[in-house]
Amino acid sequence: MSPASTASKTKPKKSFTEVYGPPVLACIDMGTNSFHMIVCQASEERDHFEVITRVKEAVPFFRRALSAHTIDQNALSAALHILEEMRNKAQQKGARRILAVATSAVRESDNGEEVLAVIRNELGLDARMISGKEEARLIYLGVLWSMPELKGNFAIVDIGGGSTEIIVGDRHRTYFTESYKLGAARLTQRFFKREKPTAQEIRELHDEVRGMLRPAAARLSESGGFKQLIGTSGTVQALAKLDRIRQRKTNLDSHGYVLTLEALETIVAFLESASLNGERVKELSSDRNRTILAGAIVLLETMRSLEVEEILVCSAALREGVVVDMLLGQGWLEAGLNEHRNPRAKSVHELLDKYQASTDHAEQVAELAVDIFERLKSFKLHTYGEEVQHILWSAAMLHDVGMFIGRNGHHKHSYYLIKNGGLLGHSEEEVSLIANVARFHRGSDPKESHDSFAALSPQDKRMVAEMASILRLAEALDRSHRQVIQRLEFDFELPLKAKDDRSTLSLIIYVRPGESWEPETWALKEKKSLFEKLFQLRLTFEVRVENRLSSNRKK
Repeated sequence: MSPASTASKTKPKKSFTEVYGPPVLACIDMGTNSFHMIVCQASEERDHFEVITRVKEAVPFFRRALSAHTIDQNALSAALHILEEMRNKAQQKGARRILAVATSAVRESDNGEEVLAVIRNELGLDARMISGKEEARLIYLGVLWSMPELKGNFAIVDIGGGSTEIIVGDRHRTYFTESYKLGAARLTQRFFKREKPTAQEIRELHDEVRGMLRPAAARLSESGGFKQLIGTSGTVQALAKLDRIRQRKTNLDSHGYVLTLEALETIVAFLESASLNGERVKELSSDRNRTILAGAIVLLETMRSLEVEEILVCSAALREGVVVDMLLGQGWLEAGLNEHRNPRAKSVHELLDKYQASTDHAEQVAELAVDIFERLKSFKLHTYGEEVQHILWSAAMLHDVGMFIGRNGHHKHSYYLIKNGGLLGHSEEEVSLIANVARFHRGSDPKESHDSFAALSPQDKRMVAEMASILRLAEALDRSHRQVIQRLEFDFELPLKAKDDRSTLSLIIYVRPGESWEPETWALKEKKSLFEKLFQLRLTFEVRVENRLSSNRKK
């Protein structure tokens, strides 16, 4: 049989989509009041996704972390049990990826990172802590996806258990994002310590919320205001449910329901009266009954502060936003949201601009660092993937932002500014790693006496130290800030003698003609020791100009 006839009878290999269908993803929102999971499948048209499973479990034990600032063993054990069941259900539905995001309760706990490490190790879940600003960005994405008809500027208020997020933007970008410690569970713990609150406690809560939101109202006005207020979260949907019952409109869907300020004032008065008398609202679950009054007061004072007469209820929020973000990143969702793909690089550039760091120097160092990273991987000197490469690139771009505060100790200032800069698209753990790599681009080598480094896991310590050593080389190669280095070439040699256990990495540095490269070669000689120690090799280098070998070989 001829090759041609063989080929004609060979069945064409089916694509992944033809065999398995569009990807199935799951998101677990590890909230303060409850854990929610949605399992979703993208459409073949890439214009939407379908929620195929929803799971909710109340987690009242997590609320204690808001005041205790720690997640105790009982709470962790219960969380592991719930998360294991959710993981199993997601896998049964065919989920290829399960992402769990932790918000206020974990974010504010002293042992939050340790708790997430236990979840990752015992359950194999991708569990991440997100900042308040990142939470707001994801809520915004969820609203954009679920309300394609929104036009012009709009505001979003999301009342969770530990925090309330307020976002203002349009379909292209956000103009204002802020997270306030005004969650329903948090305020219930703080103001309503007894079974029945007092009238004084209720008044104090109104005053507290109003006082915290006044600055927000002023800033929103300065940013251009908005035309419509959108409400997300269980609290808003529960209040809309009470209004639908009161007005005998139970046939209406909660998504898109309009709740007026006048109706909300009536509901809040009813809830306050019921609470003062120790009565429960039979239309709500026992868990929601415990926090609904505080949440209702937050919504009421938000609408009053923002001077709006009605709020449009949206059933999508954080977890839908996480799915949107994942599918956008994988190219499995378009739906007019392409401009919101990959916010990570954009947020790095925005932070660089904010602190007026040298873009030319940052980009040169980042390019050199990534080049070294990739060549080391080709020599099998490390096995890190794209996520670590992004951490190195981000740290290289931002390593000098601390100059905004002052030259002396600017590496320490860089750590602080990155850690608190609100890098969007990143988990809190990723931000910490980026900040640490930037922190050690100069100065002493990372060690346990450095608090920020000591807090990392053993694996992250190793990675941070190795990436910092690469960043030191890249920064040295632009010591003059004049970008004299055009390109690098590498050569890797194994030990020639058995007694010599170190390999040799030779670096050939090509510079622009007529340029002085002494600052770079001097700095490289001074900065290479950490790199040599961690990668257990000898680094040599030479400089070439226009293919002519430099007369001096540096070692």
